[in-house]
Amino acid sequence: MGGRQLSLGDFSDPMLRSQRLPETKVVDTALRASGLEPWVPPPPLSMDEKILNAFFDIDAKPGVPVVVDSLIGQVNGRPVFAEEVLGPITDQLRAEYERMSWQQFRPLMERLVMQRLQEVVLNELFLAEARSGLTDAQQHGLLAFVKQMKQDLVGQSGGVQKRAEQEVMAEEGRTLEEHLDLQKEQILIQTLMNDRVRSHATVSWQDIVRAYNARREEFQPAAHIVIGRIRLRTESHLDEIVKVQEALAAHQPFRKVAAEAGMADEGVWVDFKLPPDGIGALEIADIYKPVLEQLKPDEVSPPFERGSWTMWLTILDRTQAKQRDLYDPQVQRQLQHELHGRAISRAQNDFVNNVLQRGIYDELAIMHQRTLSIAATRFPPR
Repeated sequence: MGGRQLSLGDFSDPMLRSQRLPETKVVDTALRASGLEPWVPPPPLSMDEKILNAFFDIDAKPGVPVVVDSLIGQVNGRPVFAEEVLGPITDQLRAEYERMSWQQFRPLMERLVMQRLQEVVLNELFLAEARSGLTDAQQHGLLAFVKQMKQDLVGQSGGVQKRAEQEVMAEEGRTLEEHLDLQKEQILIQTLMNDRVRSHATVSWQDIVRAYNARREEFQPAAHIVIGRIRLRTESHLDEIVKVQEALAAHQPFRKVAAEAGMADEGVWVDFKLPPDGIGALEIADIYKPVLEQLKPDEVSPPFERGSWTMWLTILDRTQAKQRDLYDPQVQRQLQHELHGRAISRAQNDFVNNVLQRGIYDELAIMHQRTLSIAATRFPPR
């Protein structure tokens, strides 16, 4: 039996199209007379509803499909959805998407998604590891701690749980129970790390000694000396040699005399790192060493000849940085802190690799590609 689809126009009278619609008051009166309630506009959104709406707000364009959420894999049997990965980084992705070209944005999106995905997977594996190692006493203690935390939050809100829930939602975008669950998870992971990572990150005295010896120059830096020199040809500059000697004998500044004698850089010759054995170990011609060793600060050597040159030497500057030996408490604390940080990093990497090998999770690369395909619908190529 044939038929056709009905539309709203089938229930309207074309002869009445020119008439004006009745006013709202007239309609409301007619509704009440019929035993019906007039339409009331909905109340404005509460703060909780606005926060939730903002969290799930996704940019979309007409005619362009957007995947709101999708299963991307599982970890230890728990399903992992795309929004769990993309939600925390969506604002950052949106800002960079507007700022960058697609060629720049694509590798950034891939990197941020992988970093966040690894956090989600490792967090779940860590929690499973932590829960499996809890004793009955520890489980009861954790529950009591979380219960006390909830009481404290409610107490800070004047003892009204509803107000505490609103404050947590406004600040974090989570319900009170979600906030407490997150705190419990952080405690579990911190306890796990203390038991499995920090307990294996030890630093011995021998480690500190080896680190100090490897960086001895940093803690016991060598002194520096700046040597000044005036050098003139003996036969062709006899008058200048006399003038230089008279000026130096009158205690005129060495740099001034050197500049007037035509020396570059006011007579500054070389800057040496002074070896532990002193001037005698400098990489300089042996003829200069006895002259320099006899000089006092700001003293200029008598003129001496080398080949066809007449010269004067002086030590313009001599600096000695602070020496810090192995038994300086600050040095020991610095090395202890640095070595401990490296030990924790190594122990953490070993632990993470061990957990990943034993954990049951889908291939990260597959989960990564699935998440990227969903992200690409929100941030399409352009």
